[in-house]
Parts: sequence; structure tokens; C-alpha cells
Amino acid sequence: MERSVARQPERRHVARLTIPSQLGSPGLESQEVRFVDLSREGARVEHPDPLHAGLMCLVDLPPALGRGSLSGRIVWSKLHRTEQSLDGERRRYFQSGLTWAELTPGQLGALVAALDILKASQKG
Repeated sequence: MERSVARQPERRHVARLTIPSQLGSPGLESQEVRFVDLSREGARVEHPDPLHAGLMCLVDLPPALGRGSLSGRIVWSKLHRTEQSLDGERRRYFQSGLTWAELTPGQLGALVAALDILKASQKG
């Protein structure tokens, strides 16, 4: 069995995903997610707890991407990988795809600004 040390996610890609309490189950109201992909149409995020397709959510962009909250809907979610730390703790990582849902002009502006920041960081 291969052992690996769980890494801390890059802070510039860490966001918070919030599911309104009436739509989520207890304990899933808010969790940190790591952006895997981000686009004008939606995002793919990695997170420790499973999510259910169809749930509405808010994604708070991290400070390094200019902040802002975007409303979205979970389209799919699946177990992506499992790691075991050196102390034997097993960690599961899920990935979910979401699509943005009726962004306001302000939300769209925040998304475009975040994409511009990412694009500029990839050039350097």
C-alpha cells in the first residue's frame, strides 16, 4: 500500500462553499473547497465531504482571487482519491462539478476578475 502525506491546498485556490441549511444535511452547511478548474460556465472543486447533485450553493472566492460570492448548482460529485497520512489517518477527497446559476452583474464581474487574475498568474 502506498503511503503519502496529505498536502495543504494552495491558499490562493481555497474557497468556501456554502449550502443553505434547508437544502443540505446537518454538517454540510459550509466547507472549504479547492478549485481544480474555474471558468465562466462553472467550476470543478475538490473537498473532503460528499455533495449531492442538484444542490444550490454559494462559492466564496478566496482573497487572492478578489473575493466575491457566486451562486451555483452541483451537477455531479464523485470520490476522487483517498490518501493515508504517516500517522495512519485515511482522508477522502471528492470532486464535484458545478454550474453558475443566474449570476448578477456584480457576481459576473467578480468571476471575470478572478479569471483574469488566474490567467495573469499562469503567464508568469
